[in-house]
Amino acid sequence: MDKHQQQELNLVPTEDTDAFITEEIESDSELSTLLDQTLAGITDYMTEEEATEYIARILDGVEIESENTLFENVTPYIPENIKVTNYRPDQAVREASLAQKSMWRPGDGEISYLASNTLEVYLGTPERPLEIPQALKQIRQLSESTVLTARIVLGLWNIRRHNDRVSKNGSVAILLEEILQWQGVQKHSRVAHPGTNKRYTDGYRTEQKQRVLQDLALLASCNVRGNCTITVKGKLVSIQVDGTYMRYSVVSRKTLLNERIIVGFLVSPGDWISTYEQHQNYYLAEVDTQIFKLNPQNDRYALRMALYLTERWREQAKQGDFSTPLMMSELLAASMIEVDERHMTSRFVPRIEASLEKLETMGIIGKQQCLTDVDRNQTRWSKDWLASRWEILPPLKLIQEYQAMNNPLRKRLRHKTRTREREQS
Repeated sequence: MDKHQQQELNLVPTEDTDAFITEEIESDSELSTLLDQTLAGITDYMTEEEATEYIARILDGVEIESENTLFENVTPYIPENIKVTNYRPDQAVREASLAQKSMWRPGDGEISYLASNTLEVYLGTPERPLEIPQALKQIRQLSESTVLTARIVLGLWNIRRHNDRVSKNGSVAILLEEILQWQGVQKHSRVAHPGTNKRYTDGYRTEQKQRVLQDLALLASCNVRGNCTITVKGKLVSIQVDGTYMRYSVVSRKTLLNERIIVGFLVSPGDWISTYEQHQNYYLAEVDTQIFKLNPQNDRYALRMALYLTERWREQAKQGDFSTPLMMSELLAASMIEVDERHMTSRFVPRIEASLEKLETMGIIGKQQCLTDVDRNQTRWSKDWLASRWEILPPLKLIQEYQAMNNPLRKRLRHKTRTREREQS
């Protein structure tokens, strides 16, 4: 075997090879530590028994070779639009994640949030809800990032669920770095050496990966309960749901140093979605993937309104009427935006209107305009602004997609496809 062949088999280490191996070992060690830190943070206030049960549920099925092979077939791709689940549990968890912490109410040994659609969100498991001190810690960690992660992973679940190459037992394979890619997070890079423009990437930052792990752990800890209405043979029927909002398991592998590092996750909605689908009730919303790139801190108002508007447009699509106006106070409340009464005209109103303009510029909103004449020369005009009526339309491409989805012929074809998929599974 000549030297060239030895280098191809990586038997003769070079300076670049040493750097790569060192970087990979450091990355592996970092991911292993991140997982341990995340689980330790989530279970901090739990009893030993509760923590053991929680970790066992999250890590169920790790280090199984056949699962690792699923991730080899994952090809990250970000389209312009994605169909995400838009069921009542999705809406309730969005509200709960964005609500002021004071809106969570203590009850009989637990604390819960009552969403506008009357579903309750609580933390822990149906058999053992978290006690209030434990739950409060997790509630403080819920944020815009949690909702973004939920929309991304359940959108990918919807795309991949029927693809045997990347799914198993109802769950789909999703890479850790794939979620960050969907959020438009840029990898950190550094100059190769002084005096050159060549740069090396260090990958994603530790805190960025940590946030994804935290979001998934929080979502798996969220439970929804209450009555939902579904259509059975043309009639509205009330059903009871009470269970985990989303499930995920961590799939990992062992390194040469016998450390466990994350390959990715197997993700699926909770059992509540089966209750809908067994009666052919499917609720999916078209989401512009630009939404996922809005910064949870800098674009907070824009992000919250965009997340709500996608739900609103899905409801309006049933009647095909997107032009029904809504009051500004209704938009803010539904978007979980607290009105800043102390700085209404000087800061709050300009920021809200700038956020709507940004969404229109990005193409997430097709058109937005105030239909009410608000006299801003008056001393107190903020109440008139809150009562003003606004028309906020989706972009034309989204309207056309909903029109195609609601086409009777396409509906029948979709129903036949789903029936065939169920028979084959």
